[in-house]
Order: sequence, then structure tokens, then C-alpha cells
Amino acid sequence: MELLATIHLLPESPTINLLMVMCIVWTAGVLFRKIKQPPVLGELLAGIIFGPSLLGIIHPDPTLEVLAELGAFFLMFYAGLETNPFDLKRTGRLAFSVGFGGFLVPFLMGYAVCHFFFSTNVIQSMFIGLGLSVTAIAVNARVLNDMCLQQYRVTPVIIGASIVDDVLCFALFTAIIELATVAHFNWLTMGHNLIKVLVFFTLTIWIGLHIFPKLSRHFSGREAKGFTFALIMALLFGLMAEVSGLHIIIGAYMAGLFVREGIIDKELFQKINDRFVSITYGFLGPIFFVSLAFHMNFSIFSTHAKFISILLLVAVIGKMAGTMIGTSLGKMNFKESMVVACAMNGRGAVELVIASVGIKLGVIDDVLFSILVVIAFLTTLFPPVSLSFLLRNGRNELQLIDPDNKPC
Repeated sequence: MELLATIHLLPESPTINLLMVMCIVWTAGVLFRKIKQPPVLGELLAGIIFGPSLLGIIHPDPTLEVLAELGAFFLMFYAGLETNPFDLKRTGRLAFSVGFGGFLVPFLMGYAVCHFFFSTNVIQSMFIGLGLSVTAIAVNARVLNDMCLQQYRVTPVIIGASIVDDVLCFALFTAIIELATVAHFNWLTMGHNLIKVLVFFTLTIWIGLHIFPKLSRHFSGREAKGFTFALIMALLFGLMAEVSGLHIIIGAYMAGLFVREGIIDKELFQKINDRFVSITYGFLGPIFFVSLAFHMNFSIFSTHAKFISILLLVAVIGKMAGTMIGTSLGKMNFKESMVVACAMNGRGAVELVIASVGIKLGVIDDVLFSILVVIAFLTTLFPPVSLSFLLRNGRNELQLIDPDNKPC
């Protein structure tokens, strides 16, 4: 207790705060690896225990907020580096069906429960349904990496489905904001937003396939230039995503896909990959996951326990049901379907982004905002816990992408 009191007396310095975060993250990672659990789970729990929700040793500040945003960005970029575009192409139809089902079923269930059982208005019900239907690509990328699932066919399905899910969510998000902020719904504006999204994907794919391979030849001599150029591409694609009304992390993922294919020199690519994995999983990524726990507010459990419990069940069951309908179309076995369904349940930062915009615009109030934050946090815990349980007896039923390429 004396140690905690001494820590609280330290001056509120961003450097001290960051130092405490990194020490806690490192310790949590070591402990959870010892007990054969994903380090991301330790980082999330460390954020709860040492963050403002309980002990208050670490706290949000502008420095951590910026680093956390960069963490989500780098997680998505590295997920792109680790994904082979041709694997996504092979699972394209399956990923679309999984993503569409995983978006539609929890959205409809969430809307129905809120509107018909808890009497929220139409806009609020749609907004909560949207929050329940999102999937956090950055969370999925980290969990899949921690559990060494990159070489199995479930991984491109999960990542591809997450992209489909989030594109649908952000498209509906713009429609809900349009309904909430203008007196009359404007189909012209909606059509304009949809065209921007289509232009983004068309343009990024064209640049990735035709422009980037030509430019990358000039950056294959020195790894430093290649690393910097990869960052420029990631930021450029992220900017294009924001201009199109999408989240910056979708642009980062698209950039990662084409950096992988554009750099022909395998040795250079490995050096760039090593640098990004160090930055992502050794520094920025853990800060992102710790910062998610800062939004946890335990007081909401005593005032709205029933509402939270029902919405949490709807979020998990709806997402699993929707994704498993999609996996059944691709003839995946039961274990693969369960792995995909559990992984797709992570929401994390994407739901927090949507919730924060909703409260700023007055679409939802403080109570609904807090409920969405709690659900985002609890469902972020779901993938690592459920996948650890599912895979504890082995992975024999999971199909490898390349049987000759052994997983880690």
C-alpha cells in the first residue's frame, strides 16, 4: 500500500506514465506467456487493474492517446504484411459471406432488442445495433498472431470477413449520422458516400497492383529506404481511407497487402517485416490494448446490469450465428467455424470510435455510450479466451493454407 501511495505522489509526467505502461505491459506479457495464454489478454487485464478503473497507477493522457492510435494503425499494417493477397482472393466469396452474416444478424438482433424491449428510439436502436455488429480488425490481427494461426485458412477468412464487416458498418454509420443530423434524409448524399468508398478500393487496388511494384524497385537496395517507403504508403492509403469516410486502419491494411507483394527481394522484405513486428508488438500494439481498458466504467453494472447482460448475449450469439451461417457456405468443419465465429467477436477500438462520434453528435447519451464501451471491452476479451479454450487440445481439424509450410 505504501508503494501505491508513493507512486500516486509522483508528478503527472507523460514520460513517467509511459514508463509505467511499458513496465506493466512487459511484466504482463512475460506472465501470460508462462501460463501459455495470449499476451494481449494480459495487456487488457493490466489496463483494468492498473488503469483508472481500479488502482489508477497509469492514466490516459494525450501522449498515450496518440501512441494508442498509432498502435491500431501499425497492427493493421502489419496484418496486411502477414496476409497473402492471393489467399484472400481464394477465400473471397467465403470471407464476404462470413462478413455479411456477421454484420447483418447482430445488427438486426440488437435493433430489435433495443427498440421493442427497452424502448429506445429508432436512431438509437440502429446505433446500438451497429455497435454490436462491428469487428475490430486490429484485435483479430493481434490475437491470430499471438496464437500462431497465420498459416491456417481460417486467418485470411477472418481478416477478409472483418474488412467486409467494417466496410458495411461504416457505410451504415454514415447513413445513421445522416438520418440523425439532417431534417430530411438525402439519398444523393448517401449515394455520394457509397461512390467514395468504391473509388477508394478501386484506386488502392490499382495503385497496389500497377504503381507500387514499379516504385518499389527503386527502394530495394537499402532496407532503410524500403522501411520509410512502406510507412509512406501506409499513411497515404490511410489518408485516402479517411477522405472516403472509412477508418484509417482499413487503408493501413490495404497498404500492407501491397507492400508485401511489391517488394520482390525476400531478404529486404524480411528486414522490413522484422522492424515492423518490433514496433507493433513490442511498443505501440500493447499501448493500444492497455488504453482500451481505460474506458471501463464499473458503475454501469449496478444501474444497467440487465440491459448490459442482454446486449452482451445478443452481441456474442448474434455474431457467432451470423458468421457460422457464412462458414457453412464454404464447407468449413465445425472447429474451423467456431474459430472464425469466436475471432469475429472482438470489437475493441472500432466500436469505441463509433460510440465516441455518436455521443459527440448527440445520437446517444452518456448511459448508452458507457454500455457500448463496456460491451466493446468485454467482447475484446472474448477472442483470446475462447480461442485458447478451443485450441487447447490441438489444431488437427484446422486446414493449413500450404501443407508444406509449418506454422510456428
